[in-house]
Amino acid sequence: MRKIKDKLILGLVVGLLADIPKNLLCLTLFNADITTRKCSDLAASVFIPTYKVFSKKGTLFGLLCDFVVGSLNGIAAVYLITSTGKVNKKNALIKGLLSGLVSFGLFRGLFIKVGTSKYPKAYPSDILTNVTMSISSSIWGVTAGLLTLLLGHKDLFEPKLHVPSSSSDKIVSSSTQS
Repeated sequence: MRKIKDKLILGLVVGLLADIPKNLLCLTLFNADITTRKCSDLAASVFIPTYKVFSKKGTLFGLLCDFVVGSLNGIAAVYLITSTGKVNKKNALIKGLLSGLVSFGLFRGLFIKVGTSKYPKAYPSDILTNVTMSISSSIWGVTAGLLTLLLGHKDLFEPKLHVPSSSSDKIVSSSTQS
């Protein structure tokens, strides 16, 4: 299988693919009446009024929004995984989990609660739905970590050598010049 060498493209692909199990879990829990909202409802409510979120068009729009957000979060997850220390399966899964939880917290806290939208939000007020959404974001993160290892080229995971600057690259202040 051909591996992806570009971090940006890898992030988009990883984020998009990792969003599939997250949305399937959200939808399954919603259809089983365990949760009161789907992940796509939350994403759509940033842009459209709550009463439109629950229509068929609103659901499709919410899925599109959620997959776009997932893809963009994938870029951040890939950079976190490949740029911070040693990369192995255990570290990639832990970093992915962290990335999923942080992105859920940022999306939920900053964009939804603080208000990038003038519309009333469709975020859930019950604890169980919020907990399951954070669990589904954790699943997104672990899946993103695994997919990064599976789809990324091995060169992305090797540490880059630090090249020290030469003495001619140093800035000389005017007080030290004669």
